Amino acid sequence: MKRIVKILAPVALAVLVLVPVVIAQATPITEADTSVGETIFNTNCMACHQTNGQGIPGAFPPLADHLPDVLSLDGGREYAIDVVLYGLQGAINVNGMAYNSVMTPWATMFDDEQLASVLNYAATAWGNAEALPDGFAAFTADDVAAQRATALTADEVYAKRQALGLE
Repeated sequence: MKRIVKILAPVALAVLVLVPVVIAQATPITEADTSVGETIFNTNCMACHQTNGQGIPGAFPPLADHLPDVLSLDGGREYAIDVVLYGLQGAINVNGMAYNSVMTPWATMFDDEQLASVLNYAATAWGNAEALPDGFAAFTADDVAAQRATALTADEVYAKRQALGLE
């Protein structure tokens, strides 16, 4: 009996340690299902950011060739979620062009799963996926819920943008 315990104890310990690690591994963003996010984007975001993600010069900033830069910053992931949840207002500069318009807050319109899907879509569309940091994990409903709990204003989101060093 002692021999069986000696043999099984390390196996049981390995299972207890390794199973949560395997379960907790995040889905790579390139494997995320973005179909719901694409539909929401095309229905609600496309008017400003356009189907090609290029935005409207001088009015609404591009997400293509810009969102990966934001997401590569320490705190950029949370900031991107905050922008979608709470909106953004104030003068910004993206890829050398000035913008000073209002981003609609979507916190009351969509649930956490829907907003995570929109973020995954925008982060991977228009060639953005190739520019993301290696191993970038898909946004989850839990990520969005955590930021939703902060209940920011658009002005506070703007301050976060500045704190990240974004113009």
